[in-house]
This record gives sequence, structure tokens and C-alpha cells, in this order.
Amino acid sequence: MTPTSPPRHLLIVAPQCKALGPLSGLEDVAHSLQSTLEDPWLGGCESPRDSTCPLAGDVKRAVIDQAVRNAALQAGAAGAVLVLAFLGHGMILGSGPGLSLMASDSSPDQSMTVVDVNDLLIRAADTPGLQEVIALVDTCHSGAATPNLAALNLGVRQGATRISLLTSVGFNELAFNLKFSRTLTSVLQDGIQGAGQYLSLQAVHNRMKTAHDVDGQLTVHDSLSQDPPNWLSRNARHDRTGGLLLGPIGEEELRSALAPLDKEDCVAKISDPTDLDRLRQELLKIRDGSDGSVDTEGALRVIRGLREAHRTKELLASWPGEKTLTSTRLRHAVREASGRAVQELEGSGSDLLRDCVEVLRLRAPRMRQSCTEPLATFVASLAAEDSLPPHTQALKNWADSVCAVTELNDAFEKIKDHEKQSRLRLVVSLDAALGDDWPETLRAWLLDHGEPVARRTFPCEPTQSGVEQVLRSVLKWAHITGRKRGESVHRVEIAAPAPLLVRWRPEETPIGELLGVNHDIVLRWSDRICPPEHLGLINEIARKHLEQMQKDSAHGAPVSWLDLQVTSQAGELVKHLQRGGYKPALALNHRPNSLERLLEQLLAHRPIVLWSEGEGVLPPETYEAVEQYWHRLPDEFSNAYRSNWHDSDEKVAAAEYSDNLACLRSVWDDLEWLDFCDWFETFSTDSEEVA
Repeated sequence: MTPTSPPRHLLIVAPQCKALGPLSGLEDVAHSLQSTLEDPWLGGCESPRDSTCPLAGDVKRAVIDQAVRNAALQAGAAGAVLVLAFLGHGMILGSGPGLSLMASDSSPDQSMTVVDVNDLLIRAADTPGLQEVIALVDTCHSGAATPNLAALNLGVRQGATRISLLTSVGFNELAFNLKFSRTLTSVLQDGIQGAGQYLSLQAVHNRMKTAHDVDGQLTVHDSLSQDPPNWLSRNARHDRTGGLLLGPIGEEELRSALAPLDKEDCVAKISDPTDLDRLRQELLKIRDGSDGSVDTEGALRVIRGLREAHRTKELLASWPGEKTLTSTRLRHAVREASGRAVQELEGSGSDLLRDCVEVLRLRAPRMRQSCTEPLATFVASLAAEDSLPPHTQALKNWADSVCAVTELNDAFEKIKDHEKQSRLRLVVSLDAALGDDWPETLRAWLLDHGEPVARRTFPCEPTQSGVEQVLRSVLKWAHITGRKRGESVHRVEIAAPAPLLVRWRPEETPIGELLGVNHDIVLRWSDRICPPEHLGLINEIARKHLEQMQKDSAHGAPVSWLDLQVTSQAGELVKHLQRGGYKPALALNHRPNSLERLLEQLLAHRPIVLWSEGEGVLPPETYEAVEQYWHRLPDEFSNAYRSNWHDSDEKVAAAEYSDNLACLRSVWDDLEWLDFCDWFETFSTDSEEVA
């Protein structure tokens, strides 16, 4: 639905009349029409609350009257368009001229027992707030359902109403075999070539007049509105997203799936979603007619995936969020959904959008994972950035259409859990240390959404064991303080001078268990807290590098890898850094002998530095792991360390890359850390509580 389009409500009435005999297939036809009109990508309608839709089969006159009245009142309250469909036996009783719909308890010789369709349409259209009544009538004499204009002008709204009709036959004509409803459903599902994004009643009327299924019947369109009527359905043949329906990923997957069936040539013929539907029907016929020797399931799965990818593309093309969907946002969301960078995403604009959804639907799902889970994570990630709640109607419609309701709910739940875990941050600083000595005090701050809410100073012995012993007390204080705020502490940031960062692994501090078992540990450089004069504007320089890194994040990990030849010439390396050389993040593919001194020099010029923990040169797999999972760092280091502590048969889901990341150490001074350092310089710490 476009942002300016009113809501659309639907009520289908299809009673069987006992006195006139049953109509074959009436209930099935009513359900098929309902499904089409409620499809969020076609009719976009919703049924009234607390009512059965369609009202089909054994339905009495009084139930029909009340259901139509309730539907009109709800549509009026919502400012909605009301689509009313009447299917079944229709008669003109007595002198007419109105249409009588025969309910299950109606009798052709008792006018008080029939449903007065004209009266119901007039009363519905006269409901305050209701935008328009669109009536679809498939009965004999259905042309008689056109309301009297004089009656409309005398109503509560004094003629300020909008009502349009599409009927199966004229006033004196007979309708046969529900051909009108069957053909209408088919036309809406197939769409109309060249009719634009939305199908008007006039366009549908013109198409149905030429349809073979209604040959011999006179389909009638009548509008009693001066203003143009609302659309009946979206056009299934109109691609609102622009560009080609299939991208290189979708085309490759479909061609591969059709190859065993010798139908690769079908790929070139696919230009709109209905072509996919026709190919699916063709494959179903092959499957049903074979003796089991022809396997069409693979191709059918790909077609279903492409259809769901296209519907996701349509959602993004009319995105309900306020922020623009940029190429950078799309790539970030793909990384969140797939857990890695995707090399196939080289395009931009609508082509990038198409490739994003194709790769997430067709290539990202892992074994035993729902095929729509990556798509749901992708959509939820974008929605969370725009503060769109899970119950946003466009998101609900999309989830229903691709059978991903649970997956979308799960994705939102994961985002909520992550936000809850990252809300409180414990900062522990060893900035009182001098040179490579251990400090005599630890300073701790508890941050809630980045704002310091508690702080405390803890005396300690100036040794590693002394610091680790007091660190247990710091954790206890932080957890108690956090619980009082109704939150838990999951993230711990350790700030220390460069020499201690090189020598110490704080995640292995024993606190009953290792600190890193249930906490994500991030290492910071403590010299950014009130930088000494000789370091100049290092924090401002670091901020500019980080901001540039965010802008360029769509182009891969912003890392320059330095080898032994570069690091062995520290003077030349520093000169190159001072002149703006290298990317915002530096990574050493080895562990230099003079790492403590070198690390301090590198951090003075770049906010992020990685280095090898072991001997020798890092393997290519480590480079690849950093590139693939850059968007999850530094937190993913903690997951890798945790995984590496387990035996090979106990490793967690990160096992595919844990060994390659676990061999790295890092100092990660991101914008959150720089913001904290700004706060530290702005506010006095004289009132800190001393333990």
C-alpha cells in the first residue's frame, strides 16, 4: 500500500440457498477470491475483526445483515475503503428494481427473508469516515445491485459518498458457474500488462470482457463517484522496484536448478513475477505426471525463493521507515543477516537491493536454518535502525507473504536481547600505572547508554595478581549496581597503557570462572584519557579516522596489514602514518620483539591496532576471517577466545573462524571510547567514591 492509500477492509458474502439448491464450488471460489484480495502484494485487504470471512455456506439473512453493518462501521472508524463481495443466488422479487441475495434461510416467495443488497450498499456507503465502497457482485441479475442515487443523496452524508460496482451480468441477465468470480481472481493474480502499478475497476472490467472464461456474460462496471475510484488490486505484472527481475545470483541459481530438466532456456523468458508462477505451474505438471524419475523439487525451491526475494524487494522499494535506504545501510544489514561480508554485492541502487535479497534468500541460509531467517534478520536490522516496531503493518504483511512471521519475531527478539546486553558497560582503567609498572589503584565507571551512572576507585597491589584480585571486587560492585537498575553487565572495557595491553590477557582473569566466559572484553588504550601534551590532538585525529571508516565500511575491512619489513623500520613507519598513510586500522601479521614500544607509537596515530599473539607469520585464513567478520569486531574476538577454550568437539557456532581470530590481540579505541574520554576531560572526578 502506498503511504497515501487508506486502509482496505474486505467482507465476502457467499451463502448457499437451500430453497434454490447448492451452487457447486461456491465456498472454494469465495476462499480463493478472499485469499487474492487479502494478499498484501495484491489486494492488500484485511477482514473485519470478530467476523468470519468469507461468510460462505450455511449463512442466514440476519447474520449477513449484521456482518455488513459491522464491517461498514469498522471501515468508517478506520477511514478505510470497504470491499464487499456478494456471491450466490440472486433474484429480482416483485416489481424490483433492487437485487435480492438468497441466504440459506431465504425463500423466493417471501421478500422479508432475502438480503436487500441495494439497501446494504447504500447504508455502508453512508457510514461516516468510510472512504469508498467497492462492490463485487456475482449473481444472476447482479446489475440490479446499483444503488439509487436519490437514496444516497438523502443519507446522513448527503451524497458525499463514493461507491463503485463490478457485476457479473446486467439487470436482466443470468450468471453461470461463478465464472465472474473465477475470472476476476485469475485476472488479479495474473495482472495486466501495461496497466501500471495499480489495477482500477475499469482496467479489470476491460480485461474481463475479453476473457474466455466469461464469454457469453456481460460484465458491468458502474461508478457512482465523481472522484476517481480507489484501486482494486496491485498489478502483479508491474515491477515497482525497477531493474531486472532476476539478478546474476538469482539467474545462476535458477539456471543451475533447471539444468537437470533441460529447461535452462526458460530463464531468458522470465521478465516479471507471473512468469515465475507460470514456470512453477509447468514444473508441477511435470512432477505430477512423472513416475518419480524426474526431480523438480530443486527448481521449485529456487522459484519459491525468487518469489520471496522479489516480495522482499517490493517491501524495500516502498520502505515504511523515515531514513533513506542507502547502499551502505543495505550492505551493513546484509552482513548482520549473513554473519559475513558478501563478495557478490558489487552494484548499487536497485541492482544492489535485488542482489542483497537474492543472496540472503538463496545462498545465506545454513544447514538446518529456516530459509527465510537471513531475510528476516535483514529486514529486522533495517527496521530497528528506523525504530520501526515488529507490528508495523508493512512488516507484518511482508512476513505473512513469505511465511516468515516467526523468523521476523525471532530477529526482533535477538536485537532486543543484544541491546539489553550492550546497555550497561563497565570501564576499568589502569591509567594510574607508570610506564610498564602495574597501578596502585583501579578506577571503574558504570555506563548506561554511554552515560556514566556510577564510579568508584579501588586500591590494589601494583602487581598483575593484585590487579586481578581487585578486579573481582570491581565486577561484584558493577553487577550489584547494575541489578539495582534492572540490568546486567555483559561488556567490560579494560583501559591500560600499551606495555600492559601487550603482556596481559584480562579475559583469563579467574573470578570463579574465567572473566571472559560470560563477559565480552574490549581492550582500550588508557593514554586517551587526558592525553599528555606531547601526544597533541590524538583523540581528534582518531575520531576523524573512525568517521571515515564508517563512511567507507561498505568497501571491506579498513585494515592495512604490516609485515616485518615495515615494522622493523619504526621511524619510517611513523613518518608514513604522520603523512596520512595507511588505513584507519593497522594489523601486524606477526609479533615484533619491540611490540610494547611499537604499539604505543601506532596507537598515537591510529585508533585500532591488531597483532599476532603467537610466533611466525599469520596464515591467509586469518586475513580472510578479519575481512569477513570485521563488522562484528571487537566483540567477536571474545566469542573466538571462548570457543578456543573448548575441546574441538565442544566448540560453539563460531568454530568455523574461531581459530583464525583467536590468534589475534587487539586494542580497539572506537567512537564510544572517545566519547567517554571527552566526558572524562569535561567533568571532575573529585567526588569519586573510594572503596
